[in-house]
Amino acid sequence: MSKPALRYLALGFLVSAIILAGYRSFLFEPQVADSSESDTAPLTQDELTYKEKYETLLAETELAQLESDYVDESESTESTEPAESDEAVQESSKNDTEESKEESEEVATATVIINEGDPSSTAARQLQEQGIIEDSAEFDQFLESNNLSNLVRPGNFTVNSGMSFQEIADILLSES
Repeated sequence: MSKPALRYLALGFLVSAIILAGYRSFLFEPQVADSSESDTAPLTQDELTYKEKYETLLAETELAQLESDYVDESESTESTEPAESDEAVQESSKNDTEESKEESEEVATATVIINEGDPSSTAARQLQEQGIIEDSAEFDQFLESNNLSNLVRPGNFTVNSGMSFQEIADILLSES
């Protein structure tokens, strides 16, 4: 190609770019999408079931958090009351220790949701977050040392804090 032809080609590109930029800046009106129209596909039955279970679990977790916050508030307001006689204080501390023993003996129940392909650490993390076990790494190590980590099945499992690691593992390995 000759120099004049290349120059005219470049000039043509420049002019067309200027025309397009002017059109975009002054004449183009972008279409506004209606908020009532949904771009997402409708959910399948499995997705709806999972969503419902997730929302139920979320509501239970929030309720438990609110209850624990309420208990913490009531304990802090009790501690700000004026001091009582020594005998009353000793008696109330005995009652408090008995109540704390009873509370520690209470069994917390939770539902663990494991999806297809989730590692065993997901279950361990959920168990720790819901107060069933103290340390998720310890439970995961238990599963690894007993060659059970690859055998955890997908599904919804109900466990409680009174169970041993072996009992929890047995439930996670069973069909839901």
